Amino acid sequence: MDAINNFSGLKSYVSNLQNTQKIGDLALNKTNTTQKSFSTYLNNAVANLNQNMTVMDNGTTGLVTGTNNDLGKVMINMTEAQLTLQTAVQVRNKVLDAYNDIKNMQF
Repeated sequence: MDAINNFSGLKSYVSNLQNTQKIGDLALNKTNTTQKSFSTYLNNAVANLNQNMTVMDNGTTGLVTGTNNDLGKVMINMTEAQLTLQTAVQVRNKVLDAYNDIKNMQF
């Protein structure tokens, strides 16, 4: 009788394990579809940088031509563009440092 009970207990255990694995696989697939890749973040950052530079350029052009006379807003846009560009340069430097570190590794 113990062998039968052990077998049914083992069968129940395997069934529970398979159900748990299926739930884990579903959760894993769900999180993988919501995660963004590094290239997506990089593309968004470059697009944001381009947008800030365009806004700054348009504001400066408007200030020089006289169509825009809000110096404070133009200065804020210039500062935002400058900070965004400095951040992009620092990220580029860190990526290049990491690449060089990996390149110089000896296996």
